[in-house]
Amino acid sequence: MKKLCIGFFSILLFVACGNKKENTAPVEVKPANVAVGIGKITPQGGVSNLASPVAGIVAEIGVTTGTKVKSGDLLLTIDNTDASLALSEINSRLSTQQKSIQSAKLLKEQGLIRLQEKERKLNDARELLAAGAVTGESVRTLQNDYDLEKQSQEKLQNDILLQEAQLREIASLKSMRAEDLNRTSLRAPMDGIVLDVLPKKGEAINRYETYVVLAPDAPLIVQAEIDEMFSNRLALGQSCEIRISGNAQPVAQGKILSISPDLKKKSLFSDSGQDLQDRRIREIEISIDNDANLLIDTKVECIVQLN
Repeated sequence: MKKLCIGFFSILLFVACGNKKENTAPVEVKPANVAVGIGKITPQGGVSNLASPVAGIVAEIGVTTGTKVKSGDLLLTIDNTDASLALSEINSRLSTQQKSIQSAKLLKEQGLIRLQEKERKLNDARELLAAGAVTGESVRTLQNDYDLEKQSQEKLQNDILLQEAQLREIASLKSMRAEDLNRTSLRAPMDGIVLDVLPKKGEAINRYETYVVLAPDAPLIVQAEIDEMFSNRLALGQSCEIRISGNAQPVAQGKILSISPDLKKKSLFSDSGQDLQDRRIREIEISIDNDANLLIDTKVECIVQLN
């Protein structure tokens, strides 16, 4: 009897468990309504690494880190001794050439007076020849003198044209030398704030080498990366919450300003080379609605409210 009861209860337990398993409904997984991205604070338009157009020795530095500058303000001066001497030399050549042209024009004016006088004498001789007062030989001599003077005038005119062409070449060289001298004064291309000054006074700087890092006077934004899983759910104007990395409290609010048209490799805060996950991201730019006193290059987390 005892064995019978045990078997009966075993059957009831098995049936109850089976019914419970059959009545279990599948759990529906809802899509996430937020996406978390990693980003950094940057001026709108990005930070500029200013490159030197010339090579040379740093003679003067006019700014320091943190200096606010206006467009055209002097940042740094390259030693301009050679450029100044070259410009002085070309100015001397220019002055000499201008005087040469003036002398040639004066000679041409004097020659023109002689030519007019010889033409007058030749015409008088022709009239006298017609009257039988002079010989034909006299007329031919005057004609020859007139022709030679006329050729001399043509030569003087060609010399003047040649010297004027040379003057234009020297003037062009002067513009180049003046530009070379101007390039030794490195100036701010825009309003902004100096983030870093790389060379020191007396150091050499190469052509196209970065000498100043300049942040433009522009609103701060967040440049962030969103995982490719959420790339198709991003839209302009979506609200974002900005937090300092490692802090759960938001420091600012914003909206998506721009979205990259393609997927990219991680770039802002990429993992080490040992990371085997080949995840791609979509870059976005987020406005900052309130002044949170955030510093450029601060690492932040962006919580995007997806549609």
